[in-house]
Amino acid sequence: MAARSKTKEKILRTALALLNNEGEVNITSVDIAAVMEISPGNLYYHYKGKDVIIAELFADFENELRQVLAAPVNKPMALEDNWIYLYIIFEEINDFRFFFLNLTSLLERIPELKPKFMRLLSLMQNTFERLLSGLEASGHLNFRPGEKQILSERLTAHFTYWLPYANLRGLRGSPKTIIHEGVYAALTQITPHWGDQSEPYAALLKDFLDEQVG
Repeated sequence: MAARSKTKEKILRTALALLNNEGEVNITSVDIAAVMEISPGNLYYHYKGKDVIIAELFADFENELRQVLAAPVNKPMALEDNWIYLYIIFEEINDFRFFFLNLTSLLERIPELKPKFMRLLSLMQNTFERLLSGLEASGHLNFRPGEKQILSERLTAHFTYWLPYANLRGLRGSPKTIIHEGVYAALTQITPHWGDQSEPYAALLKDFLDEQVG
């Protein structure tokens, strides 16, 4: 990918902040130009409309998330590292939350993003399945045939739709709080598969619960 100019990079950073904070449907390319104190024509010279900017931001998100999803399959991680890793995934999603909060509409309006997003979901599911396989091999989790794949699919759906769900439920708090609640909800989905060596997992979940109600 060719290096971006400083102006293009500033447009993308400004757009990302506006889209995340104000909502994608409430922001136009004119709004982005106004915040940057440049003319709409100047912005159009660099990016021919808001959807082009969104496509470019998605490319950034895809690149960053792919790097994160590659991490757990390269080497074994301690039990605690796996849950920190879930935080990191949620943090990446939160950094580009405007996309997830208006997912269906954006994929319909910018159809070239749909196959890219589908491949990203497939990668996420494969990563979760490998993570679960590692925990199974270490004796922390037990699965009957087919359960691991089903759980990896459920976790992928959970990470994809947690932010819009939290928004619809009116969950309040800082992004850190919303992410924490999302990770806790993911952990509770794994609870039924605790293995014989589940004491560290049980202690970890208790710490999460204590922080939730603390």
